Amino acid sequence: MPAEAGKSVMGGGIFSGVGNGAARIAVTPGCQPSRQGKRLLDSAPGRVPALESVSAARMRRRRWFPGKGNPAWITPRRPHRGTQGDASVCCNNRTQARHVRVIPRAERWPGLPARVRLFGRCAHSSQCRSGTGPTLTFELLKPSLSKMLRFVLPTMSVDRRFGIIASALGLLFLVLASGLLIHQWSAYTRAEYALTHFQVFRATLLAMEKVSAERGPTNSVLGEDVPLPEARAAALRVARAESDARIAQLVGLLGLPGCDRCENERAAAQRVQATLADARANIDRVLRVPRAQRTDPALEQAVMRMVEVIPHFSPITNASTAGVLNGDASALNCMTAARLAATLREQAGLLGSRFTAALVSQRQLTEDEQFAIERTRGGIDQLGAYMRTRVQEDAALAHGAFARVNGKYFGEGLAYVARIRALASLPGGAAASTGEFAARYVPLMRPIVEFRDEALALAEEEVRLHRHAMLVRLVGAAGILSSLMCALALGVWLFRRQVIRPFAEAARVIRAIAAGGPSADLPPNAYRGEIQELFDAVQVLKAKDLERTRLEQERQRLIAELRTMAETDSLTRLLNRRAFESRAQAAFLDRDVLAPYLALVMIDIDHFKRINDTYGHAVGDRALECMADLCRETWRKGDVVARIGGEEFAVLVGVQDRAQVLEMVERLRLRLSRAVVPVEQGAGFTMTASFGVAYAARADAPSVKSLLKRADRLLYRAKLAGRDRVEVEASALADGGPPP
Repeated sequence: MPAEAGKSVMGGGIFSGVGNGAARIAVTPGCQPSRQGKRLLDSAPGRVPALESVSAARMRRRRWFPGKGNPAWITPRRPHRGTQGDASVCCNNRTQARHVRVIPRAERWPGLPARVRLFGRCAHSSQCRSGTGPTLTFELLKPSLSKMLRFVLPTMSVDRRFGIIASALGLLFLVLASGLLIHQWSAYTRAEYALTHFQVFRATLLAMEKVSAERGPTNSVLGEDVPLPEARAAALRVARAESDARIAQLVGLLGLPGCDRCENERAAAQRVQATLADARANIDRVLRVPRAQRTDPALEQAVMRMVEVIPHFSPITNASTAGVLNGDASALNCMTAARLAATLREQAGLLGSRFTAALVSQRQLTEDEQFAIERTRGGIDQLGAYMRTRVQEDAALAHGAFARVNGKYFGEGLAYVARIRALASLPGGAAASTGEFAARYVPLMRPIVEFRDEALALAEEEVRLHRHAMLVRLVGAAGILSSLMCALALGVWLFRRQVIRPFAEAARVIRAIAAGGPSADLPPNAYRGEIQELFDAVQVLKAKDLERTRLEQERQRLIAELRTMAETDSLTRLLNRRAFESRAQAAFLDRDVLAPYLALVMIDIDHFKRINDTYGHAVGDRALECMADLCRETWRKGDVVARIGGEEFAVLVGVQDRAQVLEMVERLRLRLSRAVVPVEQGAGFTMTASFGVAYAARADAPSVKSLLKRADRLLYRAKLAGRDRVEVEASALADGGPPP
């Protein structure tokens, strides 16, 4: 069996398909595809049909065609991860048993793809029977998170990626922290509003109690004849003033900023004021009538209109209770007990008002009055049962005022009412006035008010404690979240400063070293541990790079010196002949529109051999140096000046016309004739030179050799004509030069 599989011919290499991930299949071609395989390959080229079902996790019966090699029909017989089993593989409709090994998870490194290998040989091929047949191998590669991240962030630096991730985490933390702070702020706001609504609730109960208590002085004066006794009238005025003060306090609370949505409650308070004013006006009309002329319906109507004021407080009580419970549900029990006590106080006052008409008229109770008294008494008993239930749920309410309510009102108060009722049921009525009844009965209701105040105090304490707890939670959450945010920012800053930035700096230095540019400065020894070891290694690398750079610069310097030595005349420091020809050839290829013509000037020092023979070779060298200096001073920077022989010099000049170069040549000739070459003994000597000038147009692409040859002929002509002169081509147009 071959050690490794061959390659399919799909796409010229290993086939890649698309399923749950990429698939790599390697098949040694051993036979031609079947007809079915060809149809599948033609219908879905470049794809592996049902590839995901051929994974190591699920080996189901599937037809799988890896490419234009051997199509295979894999039928696993014991499919299970981490086990070995048999499989039959159909190759070109011929079946041969194969051995399947699924690599267990424990044998794979975490994160490596699942691999399934099929070992065996095809039975119908001589190649397979000889033991060199195809070995089929495929593996399912699942996409990894790192590859996806590399696809999303292909060229982003580590520092920037870390900044983005830290910003995302910080934003997520801010969102969560903002949600928590908003939740805590909402809870604190509800608790604050609960306290405001509780104040409205308490003011409502106090106003109800004062309006209900106002019926006592009212019933007393209804039993008096005109003119009213001053004491009774003063008591009525005081009761009315107290009721008005409590209602005004309630209206003021409903107008506070904390009660922005109290329009219905304010409307209810206005209805209370209007109804109470109408009831008082009706009572005042009754009081202006003598006692003997006051009828029972008028008295009953006066009393009942005062009673009808109390139900108008219910919308305010209900709304304020809902507002309190929205902020603090734990105050429900005490608030319910207080409301039951307020209702009990109202029903107790109503029970006393049922006797007003009979006591004023000194008559027997009617059946309707008896029924009303009995119904009111039943409501009082029911309220008492409710109150006892609430008291049992809260131990703080079980002592103090509630005990006095049981003793005073439910004991003495109801017993007194029962005696008055028994007397009023007799034919002559009860021998008691409304004032006497109120003076005896009203004090017995005082424990109810005390119990209500006690329940309100407990409820207010609960609401305030809850508001304080919400404030502490809000401040604590803000402090903790601020601390966590600062700690997170500090951690990110330290991690970026101690880990990310050092790696970024190290990468920057290494990139600079790899780019061959000037190495960046390394940070000071501010790190510890592995980070410092990394920078130490980078420092060594930088030192080696500096040494390499120094050696490279030295090599370049030597190369430059060698190039200079190869191109420069050592005596005159001008170009030599080879460099001149190279520069001249480059100048010929340059299409300079400002200098369309080239002039080549050949210079030869006259009688140079005589100078050497007369003054020696050292003075001759000095003469050559003098000639080179004059050339450098005369010719332009862009002109090509060279020493091409012993005493011969050549200059290539770009010009617009012949007069331009002739002027420069003549200037050089005159300066040379006036220059004095110093000698060790004597005043020195002067020398002359002959010049030959040849022209060529750039557009004609002249050659260096031809131009040198023409200039040399002109130089020879100048020599023959007597030296110390300039010879120029006679016919510039014929020679390709510029027009004269």
